[in-house]
Amino acid sequence: MTGGVLLTALFLAAAGAAAKPPSDTPANAAAPSRVPSAPAYDMPAFDLQDGDDTEAQPLVLPTLMGPTGAPFGMTPPAPDAAPQAAPQTPGVGSPGYVAPFQMVPGQPVAAAPAKIEAPGPKTPDRFIVPVPRLRLEGESVSRGWVTWFTQQEVERPATLLIGYLNAIYVMPERSRMRVTINGQLVAEIAIASPQGATQVTAAIPAGVLRAGGNLIRIDMLAVHRTDCSVESTYDLWVELDNALTGVAFAGGPVPPPVMVDDLPAVGVDVRGSTHIRFIHNGPIEPHHSAHFLAAAQALTQRGRYSHPIVSIVGPDVGPAGPGTLNVIVGMPEDLRAAMANPPALVGGQPMVRFFNESRAGGTVLVLAGETPRSIDAAIDRLAASSGQSEPNKLAISSRFAPDAPYFTGAGSVRFSELGVMTQEFSGRRLQLRFPIGLPADFYGSANGQARILLDAAYAPSVRPGSVLSVYVNGSLASSYMLTDRHGGLMERKVIKVPLTHFRAGLNRVWIEVMLDVDSDQICGPGATLAHDKRFVVFDSSEFVMDNFARIGTSPNLAAFFGGGFPYFNSAQPVAVVMRQDKPTVAAAATVLARLSFAQDRIASVDTAPTPASLASRPVLFIGEINQIAPEVLRQVGVVEASKIRWRTDRQGEKGVPSPAPVFWGAGDTAPPEPMAMLEQGVRVRSGSGNDAIFDRWRDQVAAGSNISAELLHFQKWVTGTFGFSLGLPDGGDVDPFNPPHNTSVLVAQGFAPNSDAVWTLIAGHTAESLDAAINEFTLPEYWAKTYGQAVAFDAANGRMDIRMPSSVRFIVTQPLGPSNLRLIAANWLSLNIVTYALVLVLCCIAFAFVTSLLLRRSGRRA
Repeated sequence: MTGGVLLTALFLAAAGAAAKPPSDTPANAAAPSRVPSAPAYDMPAFDLQDGDDTEAQPLVLPTLMGPTGAPFGMTPPAPDAAPQAAPQTPGVGSPGYVAPFQMVPGQPVAAAPAKIEAPGPKTPDRFIVPVPRLRLEGESVSRGWVTWFTQQEVERPATLLIGYLNAIYVMPERSRMRVTINGQLVAEIAIASPQGATQVTAAIPAGVLRAGGNLIRIDMLAVHRTDCSVESTYDLWVELDNALTGVAFAGGPVPPPVMVDDLPAVGVDVRGSTHIRFIHNGPIEPHHSAHFLAAAQALTQRGRYSHPIVSIVGPDVGPAGPGTLNVIVGMPEDLRAAMANPPALVGGQPMVRFFNESRAGGTVLVLAGETPRSIDAAIDRLAASSGQSEPNKLAISSRFAPDAPYFTGAGSVRFSELGVMTQEFSGRRLQLRFPIGLPADFYGSANGQARILLDAAYAPSVRPGSVLSVYVNGSLASSYMLTDRHGGLMERKVIKVPLTHFRAGLNRVWIEVMLDVDSDQICGPGATLAHDKRFVVFDSSEFVMDNFARIGTSPNLAAFFGGGFPYFNSAQPVAVVMRQDKPTVAAAATVLARLSFAQDRIASVDTAPTPASLASRPVLFIGEINQIAPEVLRQVGVVEASKIRWRTDRQGEKGVPSPAPVFWGAGDTAPPEPMAMLEQGVRVRSGSGNDAIFDRWRDQVAAGSNISAELLHFQKWVTGTFGFSLGLPDGGDVDPFNPPHNTSVLVAQGFAPNSDAVWTLIAGHTAESLDAAINEFTLPEYWAKTYGQAVAFDAANGRMDIRMPSSVRFIVTQPLGPSNLRLIAANWLSLNIVTYALVLVLCCIAFAFVTSLLLRRSGRRA
């Protein structure tokens, strides 16, 4: 009996020892005394993510060399080894990006230079995660972005804080997360936090942080515990806890920026947003709102804020929170009303300067002048040297590094310039991600194409049937089967990518390779720790864009949100029609600030347009749905009954009073401004009631005829079967868009009466709810997905109901030369197949007729 107990005890002890991680890679990843430096490379692997950031790209896999000269992770540095000097890398202006590390499943890694905080988590002095939710998913993942620091911050000792949670399927003994700053290794962490968020800390070596832009990069390798299938790779993820992730400085938070050049160092809050807080005392006049809208654009450009949120508050608001910039804009009387010690304006010169203001709770940026014109000069001075990005680039590095290439026509870009470096991959699912920017007048989705010239190879162990797919904005665009049984070498392999899913603005492109290997089918013990390289892609590969048509189309919300079209392309100031209250003006400023991001220019605004001018110029209507004139809703294709339904829905909410009726008859008194302007300036003239009824019945009877009905039935069948429209008339006007009752933000686009001027409506239940919901809607993951003629956005769950336009109008933006006209015609005919077929038939008939005439004149009779 005693021997049995002894054997049992020995067995349990052996099992416990086997369950412990190896001594060289402890689960808690204790920090060593030395932090080896990582070598610098030209560019990082780029991972463009969207939505809730649940997708990421595999690691770039170079071999890192440790201090002893051996591959990094194979021979840890000796405890008494002298630390290496941090190599100098270029600044953000010409970034010396570092490639992520090579980590093959099953390969040993160095001990993690980070430690888990036992007493309790620390609160960062600077939050650094630029998105509301950063989730790295897959076997090998990389994500980088640029964060700005001031000179005061880089002079202090700093500690990196990383809070994270991972999936339970991740094997902690072989899974690692690595953090580098400007190419220097700062922390390497064993991924072992499936039960809840864990915070790890690592001292940032002196000299790593720089004044200005700093590239922060997180690389992850995740190994599945038991499963070898491709499907199991979707179970591997690590999610950062924004509230526990950031930088802590010795002595506490550093004072906020006090120089205009340090505006990017304002940073972000816990959700990755930057708050621009205008301090204003008293009512808002049209010239105030015009300055707020212009200043918000200038600050967004100068500060490189990827998600600006604008608010307008009164004085005595208290200290600013993280990622918040206090701003006062106005003339001397505005400064006296908002500041305890207003500065004096000298010589009538515009002022752009920081001050320490007690009523603002700290530092405040003052944009002032003695006249409205001098205030405009101050705002222009602020934006004059924004320099967001290089030419032919979209500035997105504050959220995803590097910046995106911007194509205005035919061109090519190497993978190395896209941030995709040479990678050897030994896993099961590889993703290569990069962004592509297109102009607002892009018109080639039905006819154009791009090509990927791929330099890659796959091992003989890869079974035929493995697939290489190309996705654009979440939709499958192209697919290629790996068919060789003994491996394959692809040199400049052409993979055609139709431009069907591309649209104006930023586009997300990724290549996904799913590798099928015999050993994964068996999945024996230790099979998840694969060593053999299965696939390699070389950075000499290229993305080639063919020439495409350039002409603006409206309604087109993708062009509006992607490039501010046509408002940022118009020589006239943007007419903004809204009520002059704080929530509405703040919502309008947030929208325009978001539109100006990466545009490198400020759209001038007119917040007091004359009623007569509205019918012939682009107009932005923004505000509460019940304050929008029925004629505006009619022009942008929104059902008028939505006003009644939204008002009824709001009455059921606690604390929401029933609003006064907003439909005015002939005997009612004129509504207050600006609604009186709307009613007088945009009313559509119509005929008598009998004429309108006759027109409606004529359309109904025409649509009900046998021929029309059969054609419409045939068009519906073709659309449902093949996914395209024949372009046949629908027999009458399309029903107006009826937004769901839970809509938070309604965006719709149409035309002014009797002209081609574009009108855009942005509306919400109330001004306050619109201001709150627009902050969520302007997040890049929602902003970049908006297209069509109308969109209803539900802020509660992020759902978007999209209405496609029934017809579009062209707006000339480029010279209509022969090449551009040919491309426009080819794209238009591809969208209108029936017309294309009729043109071909007519051409054939004409050719036959001409041939017959020639034969009669010159041919011989039998």
